[in-house]
Amino acid sequence: MENNGISEKYLQYRMNVLNYTHEDMNLKLSSNDQVYIACFDIPTESIIAGNQVKTLALVFGLNTHIYFPDGSAATGLEEDPEVMKAMQSLLISAHQVLPVMTLTQNYDYYDSDNIRVYFRTGAGVYYKELTGVTKQDRFIRMLLDGVTQAIARSMVGK
Repeated sequence: MENNGISEKYLQYRMNVLNYTHEDMNLKLSSNDQVYIACFDIPTESIIAGNQVKTLALVFGLNTHIYFPDGSAATGLEEDPEVMKAMQSLLISAHQVLPVMTLTQNYDYYDSDNIRVYFRTGAGVYYKELTGVTKQDRFIRMLLDGVTQAIARSMVGK
């Protein structure tokens, strides 16, 4: 186990998604700012283990997964049509906030009290830590909430 209870398996799952390219997917991009992968590191509170995190990984048209710090994963979430629709809506709309994000080559995991957002495009990976202060932060959060609410509804039905 890594520091703060974060397993190597979790870190590997997360990096696999962030390193996945449109070429790996055989996906032809319509432009360099087309977002085809979104990765959200979402901090969560746990009275048992202290601060924890889960990562929501969205791969356009393919996968919606949640990775947990112990290395477990919830997969196949995209099989629910509402989850797929919310995921695609987020990825289609995400390019609107790229101008306020930072193009980065460093997407190593770190602890934070804020949601960290990574969008993979043809130009590379864009990053932003959400503070909720800007309208762009609120827009990303609204899109993220659409996906997480769809996931929650699909899990209740199982």
